[in-house]
Amino acid sequence: MVLTRTPVTEPVVSIEPAQRAWNYSLFDAIFQRRARRFPLGAEMPGDLAPFQSTKDPVPLDEIEEAMLVMAGTGISGVNLADLPFNDQAGSNVYASACGSHGTELFYTNDEGTYMVKLRDKHPSAMQEFETLDDREKIVQAFRANTVQIGNGRLQVPMIAGITQPFNWWNVNQPGSTLFMPISDVTWEYINVLMLLMDEPNSYYVYDDLNGNAEPLKEWADKGYLDRSRGYPLSGLESSMQMIIPGTEQAIMLQNMYLALQAMGLGGWIFTSSVSAFIFPMMGFRFHIPSKFGPIKTLNPEAGPRPVPVGLDGHFQAYCPPYYPDMDAAVQAIFDAKWGGSGVYKEEGGPVGLKDRQSLDKLVQKTPGWCLDATKALCSYIWETYGRFPATIDPMMMNIWFQAHHLETEFYDRYYQPGAYQETIRQHMGVWHGAR
Repeated sequence: MVLTRTPVTEPVVSIEPAQRAWNYSLFDAIFQRRARRFPLGAEMPGDLAPFQSTKDPVPLDEIEEAMLVMAGTGISGVNLADLPFNDQAGSNVYASACGSHGTELFYTNDEGTYMVKLRDKHPSAMQEFETLDDREKIVQAFRANTVQIGNGRLQVPMIAGITQPFNWWNVNQPGSTLFMPISDVTWEYINVLMLLMDEPNSYYVYDDLNGNAEPLKEWADKGYLDRSRGYPLSGLESSMQMIIPGTEQAIMLQNMYLALQAMGLGGWIFTSSVSAFIFPMMGFRFHIPSKFGPIKTLNPEAGPRPVPVGLDGHFQAYCPPYYPDMDAAVQAIFDAKWGGSGVYKEEGGPVGLKDRQSLDKLVQKTPGWCLDATKALCSYIWETYGRFPATIDPMMMNIWFQAHHLETEFYDRYYQPGAYQETIRQHMGVWHGAR
């Protein structure tokens, strides 16, 4: 079943339901937030609360999808970077360590599978949405930065071990839109290494997974790094898993979750399917490590596990095969900060400071020895483990989010009053003219 989405044909400011959602109370949205899983057209199995919807599925129209996408990923304005230093010029609506924003949003509906490419976009003003006319950017940015990567709905397998059995009845059903944030951990990983090792930090990363190997001993011997401030590689990579996919994806989807309440839609956040099965379906490239490295495996005969590294031409990790080696990948990140058009340079991206030149002149550049040490450590990881990072995937997908039109009759029959708010009760009439 292919359900066609309704495109926006009028200015956003004249779409009255969109304005209602925009002006919805934040605290009402916070306290009304619930997982509401029953979409139009679905059937609840089992004996506890069996129900077959008699209504046809209704897909989200373009303004509904655009508002959810921009609530999750959109650009809010210029990053203030009110710190002793800053690391990025633009500010997305979801928070990110050092403003790096390593997460992009993918989604699938009845018509196709899409990627929203906002990671490298810059804001145009201190506040991106100051006037009513600015709200047109909701649809403009959505259209300009969304690319289709597949035809038809992504056919996520509803089998044990890939999706949870208790979700089979309603996940990715006709009419729903399934959102899948994916994070590249490599950019911020390499950036963090430069920050950890540069003064006054001087942390000394060693490989506790490989007999406490010391790939940075040269820089400790020269007095740049302090061996008493040891930082185990396993702890570093665990932190990166939390900082990038663990934090960015959660904040992104929480923003969208609150937007659901304001718009009167159903949906919820849930643990994603096993990404190793889903990434190939989306066209992601995989790298097969050349070796196991020191990490033991239960099934060595099967060979090293392939790891997802990117979607060619759209979303690529800072590691081979997209770079000839890790030296080149590290240099690319250094150049993004300090190169001719890097974010710190006078001709770089927009900043909140009145004196644009001060970033270029006063922010201390990552020293050459630190760049060399970062290259050495990243190259060590690649050569030792046959991959980068050593223990976590370059591309990670942790949680998903589904939005759909809610079957309110199910809740009326089985649940106490208050299971959904008036905005949901009125949604089909207000947004789609249904009575």
